[in-house]
Amino acid sequence: MKNTIALLFIIILFGCQNQDNKDTQTNKSMGRVQEKTFVELGGEEQYVEMTGASEDLPVLLFIHGGPGWPQTPHLRYFNAELTEEMILVSWDQAGSGQSFIRNPNPKNLSPESLVNDAHELTQYLKKKFNREKIFLVGFSYGSVIGIKLAEKYPDDYYAYIGVAQVISVAESWDVSMQWLKEQAQQRKDTAAIEKLDLIEKKDSTVCATILDCFMSKYELVVKYGGTVYDTAIAKEIEQAETMYEDYKDYDWFEAFNYTSARMDGVAFTTDISDITALELPVYFLGGRHDWNLPSVVAENHLNKMTAPEKKYIWFEKSGHELADEEAEKFNQTIIEIVKEKSR
Repeated sequence: MKNTIALLFIIILFGCQNQDNKDTQTNKSMGRVQEKTFVELGGEEQYVEMTGASEDLPVLLFIHGGPGWPQTPHLRYFNAELTEEMILVSWDQAGSGQSFIRNPNPKNLSPESLVNDAHELTQYLKKKFNREKIFLVGFSYGSVIGIKLAEKYPDDYYAYIGVAQVISVAESWDVSMQWLKEQAQQRKDTAAIEKLDLIEKKDSTVCATILDCFMSKYELVVKYGGTVYDTAIAKEIEQAETMYEDYKDYDWFEAFNYTSARMDGVAFTTDISDITALELPVYFLGGRHDWNLPSVVAENHLNKMTAPEKKYIWFEKSGHELADEEAEKFNQTIIEIVKEKSR
């Protein structure tokens, strides 16, 4: 299971129902929104799932990570509570999830195209639900897309919420490596100390590629509990990804490998530290035990940012997967922000 958890986290960092042959499945009884559809974004069809207790609720767009790892099954399993207070929109980006199944070779797949697609989706949602603004959540690599949207189009959103916010992967790497050295030394883990030395030297035995190098380090992060903090939750995450019929036979790694290759490993070189000001309220949510993408990097950056309102919210029992690991707290935190800012 360790390899499954490890690959899951890497994919996320670089952060139910049958899908029949129809393009759209809609159930609006008593004003409830429950729609699964394909929306044309960037000139090609991409999967969008919209769920809410009422058509009159605020709209929240959740942008998943990876790039190439959809969050839709996770949101169904861990975060359904959100749908009682808002219309929760889960989008499988090009190269991911149902969008990948529909079109396994999208013509556009780049950091720029993902931002453009998300902007198009925002306009679609505003028009569909007759909203002047919506809420925006970006998770892990999705937080790169999200913060760029918030910077470029602040008038589209009531607030931006960065979950496991990416700032500088290089800085996160350094903080993570320092933590690993401390853990290895405390445990007198000679094998780990030697491996960390090879990683630092970019030795080809552990760093033949940038992905190999990251994976070599990540195996140690997993070993010391610096990713998913509670191993029981890790098992639930696996369950969430396989329990729904429309994702049951989905090849998660095929899609991720495809997306990673198309985007030239961009997740491992990302740096958006030049974004130092936003013109809308901004919240960062981070796990106290996230040592692969250390939350302290995002907290330090937020302290330097200017915004009409800003707040860092810690999740003390979480690693990277805080929306799953502390689902109840996560759901209530999002609900409180949405209620406050949509008044």
